[in-house]
Amino acid sequence: MKHFIWMLCGIFISGLLLGTLTACGADQFSTAVITTTKQAPTSEAAPETEDPPAPEKTPRPGDSITAEEDEARRLAYGKALWDMYLLGLRPDGETLERSSDQGPAGGNRFALADLNGDGAEELIVCWDQACMAGMEGLVYTYDYPEDELRLLLLEFPSMTFYENGVAAADWSHNQGWAGRFWPYTLYQYSEDSGVYEEIASADAWDRSVTEGDPQLSAAFPKDADADGDGLVYYILTGEWYQNPHASEEDNFSTLWGAAPVDGAALEEWLNSYTGGAEPLEIPYQPLEDVSISALGYPKPDVTYPEPVG
Repeated sequence: MKHFIWMLCGIFISGLLLGTLTACGADQFSTAVITTTKQAPTSEAAPETEDPPAPEKTPRPGDSITAEEDEARRLAYGKALWDMYLLGLRPDGETLERSSDQGPAGGNRFALADLNGDGAEELIVCWDQACMAGMEGLVYTYDYPEDELRLLLLEFPSMTFYENGVAAADWSHNQGWAGRFWPYTLYQYSEDSGVYEEIASADAWDRSVTEGDPQLSAAFPKDADADGDGLVYYILTGEWYQNPHASEEDNFSTLWGAAPVDGAALEEWLNSYTGGAEPLEIPYQPLEDVSISALGYPKPDVTYPEPVG
């Protein structure tokens, strides 16, 4: 009897399983194989090697400047600035023009900046508070261990410096025919001489300045004015200032003995020296007690003469 019951149970379970397989479809089943076996590398690991040697450091010009030299430089600059500010004296003893000898000469400017890329800062002084003829732009360097200041450039205070050692200084006056263009002189710092050497000057003829004179209007070099803006330029080299303002024939076509060029040629000439570099941003400060004292040299005790009357 028990055997018969077990047979019925088996038939029932078999039928149930068969119905399930038929309803779901045998093609709905697949087999997924999961393995945790780590695949062997296709090639042997590279043997460990020592770290490559660090590249040698390329020395820079400023690497040789010691803290002692740098401090001595700032003290020397501070002393020179006090002498200018309080006494109106340059480091060479020459007198700077001042409005009065009864107090400090305020209103002028100075800055410390590395102008020639040697890693050492130069001292730039713009002595603006004087009549036009008395204004001076001065650039000094400090020679160590000689403990001396050396003048690199003496010009009008309106100066522009480029990172490759080129400098441009505006002329103090523009009373010629340049009109819209302000003439300037270009300099290049020379490692051989240790100063800024003059390259050339740039001047211009603005047609609008001379258009009231029929002779000059007729002489204006229109052929050189390629862009038609009424301006031609003259690149003046050598002792150009000794040349006559006009030729013997008075046709004014050889102004200062140089051939006229257009603006594009002048720009190309300037870029040949500056390399297209942007002017340096010079951190000028007012020439006054606070800014000079920051260099570390103590303020001298100066007694000024009593006012007359």
